[in-house]
Amino acid sequence: MPARYEKRLHDEDLWLVCEVKTGYVVLIAGHPYDGMAENEAAEIVALLNAGMLDIDPAPPSAEAD
Repeated sequence: MPARYEKRLHDEDLWLVCEVKTGYVVLIAGHPYDGMAENEAAEIVALLNAGMLDIDPAPPSAEAD
């Protein structure tokens, strides 16, 4: 099964975790997972793809009105 989450280089030596499909930065407990060391981002990605962590639900789209 293809990975749902991945890490991406955001800035020099700073990484973020995002959803592959949307490209949105992952939020967990209201905090964006960006500005991390590569090994931290890789660990979060592994936990997310294994189903061991859950992200915050996406806010309702403004287009849904």
